[in-house]
Amino acid sequence: MDAISLDTTVKTSLALVRAKLEIGLRIAKAAEVCSGSGRTGKAIEVARSLEDIVSDVNTLLNTASIISRLGKS
Repeated sequence: MDAISLDTTVKTSLALVRAKLEIGLRIAKAAEVCSGSGRTGKAIEVARSLEDIVSDVNTLLNTASIISRLGKS
């Protein structure tokens, strides 16, 4: 890959991280509302849906980091 392609891939990965985190924030807020209204079980159920998002964000960050390092070598 050339430097421009690497840079574009890193930027795309980081944009996807932001998008995933925005979704995660909405889910976390919903879980908080459930908890605040006494529906703790539902809050946990909602919050558990964050697991996939957290995993995806971790993968995207690792990808961006590796690609960035490739561009420096």
